[in-house]
Amino acid sequence: MTEVRKSVLAVPGMLPLLATVAFTLAGFSLLLPVSPFWVVSGGASEFGAGSVTTTLMLFTIFAQLGVNRALRRFGWTRIIAVGLACLAVPAPFQAIAPDLALVLICNAFRGLGFGILTVCGATALNLLVPASERGRSVAAYGLASSLPQLLFGSSAPVFAGYFGSELVIAAGALPIVAMLWVAPLGARLKRLEEENDQEEVVLPGSPRQVFGLIFPALLALLIVTSTGGALLTFANQIAPGPKAATAALLSLTGVAVIARWIAGTMSDRLGTNRLIPALVAATGLGALILSCSLSLSPAMNVILLVLGAAVLGVAYGGLQSATLVRAFEDSGRSNAPTASVLWNVTYDFGTGAGALFFGAIAQQSSFMVALSCMAGLSMVGALATTIKGKTSGVRP
Repeated sequence: MTEVRKSVLAVPGMLPLLATVAFTLAGFSLLLPVSPFWVVSGGASEFGAGSVTTTLMLFTIFAQLGVNRALRRFGWTRIIAVGLACLAVPAPFQAIAPDLALVLICNAFRGLGFGILTVCGATALNLLVPASERGRSVAAYGLASSLPQLLFGSSAPVFAGYFGSELVIAAGALPIVAMLWVAPLGARLKRLEEENDQEEVVLPGSPRQVFGLIFPALLALLIVTSTGGALLTFANQIAPGPKAATAALLSLTGVAVIARWIAGTMSDRLGTNRLIPALVAATGLGALILSCSLSLSPAMNVILLVLGAAVLGVAYGGLQSATLVRAFEDSGRSNAPTASVLWNVTYDFGTGAGALFFGAIAQQSSFMVALSCMAGLSMVGALATTIKGKTSGVRP
C-alpha cells in the first residue's frame, strides 16, 4: 500500500477524482435497486419497473457518445459539474411520488449525468497518471467505483425497509458533494490537456480506427459484462431461494472488488496479453460451475452457486481493470478519450445485452442451457482475445 500511496494517490488531482467517482457510484447504486420497487409500490407493472433501469442505461449510453465533443467545447469544470447536477438533483424529486412518468424523467436525467461522469472519470485518469503507473491507478479507480456499489447496491433495499424508500431515494443526491472540488480538479485537467496537446505529434484516429486498435479489450469486456449481467439480473430465478441469491450476488461483487485491485496492479508488472485471455476463460469456468449447480441437490446447488459466482467475480472485477489498461495501451494517449467512450459503452451495452440474450435462451430452453451457452462463448472468446490490437498508424 505504501508504494501505491507514493506513486498514485499522491499525484495531484488523483484524490479529488477518486472522491468524485466514489460519490458518483454511491448515489447511482443507492437508487438502482430501489427505483423499480418504488414505482411498483405506486401501481406500476413489472414491465414498468424494468423500463426504469432501461431508461437509465439508454440515456447513460447516449450521454457517453457526446461527452468528448462537450469537453472540447465547454471544458472539464463545466461538464463534470453538469454531470454531477444531472445525477444528483433529480433524486429528491423522484422521492416526491412513486409515479412512473416522474421516475422515468428523473432517471433519464440521471442517466445523462452518469454517462458524463463515467467517461470523464476514465479519461481524467489517463491524463493524471503516467503510463508507468497506469495499472495501479486503474486499480485505485476500480476500488473507488466498486466499493460504493458493493456497500450501497446490496444494502439499499435493507435501508429502504428501515428508513423508508423516500429517504433512500433522496440520498441519491450524494454526488452533489463532489461540487466542492470540481473547480480545482477541472483546472488541473485543463492544464494537463493543454500540455498534452502541445506535445502531441500524432493526430487522433477516428472512432472506427480506435475500435480496431482496442477490439480485443472490448471483446473481453463484452463477454464478462454479458455473463455478469445475466447473473445480476436472474440470480433470484437461478438460486433455490432469496438467501442463496443474496449469497451468490455478494460472492460475485465482493470477489470482484478484490480482483479489480489485484488485476490493476498485476497489469503494470506482467502486462495484459496473458491476463485478459485467462480471465475470459475464468468467465467461462464460472458460468459452467453455475450451470452444473442447477442439476444437483439443494445443498450442493448452493455451494456450487456461490463458488461459481466467486469464480465469475474474479473475471468480472479483474477484466474491468485489465481491459481498461489494455484499451489505453493499445489506443495511445491521443486516442484515450475515444477509447474511454468505447470502453464505457461496451460495459453498459454488455450488461443489458447479456441479460436479454440469456433470458431469451432460458425462455426457450432452461437456465442450465443458457449458462452453458455463456460458458461456451466465453471459452471461444478466450482464444479470440489473444489477438493483439491492429496497428493502423494512428497510435502514438
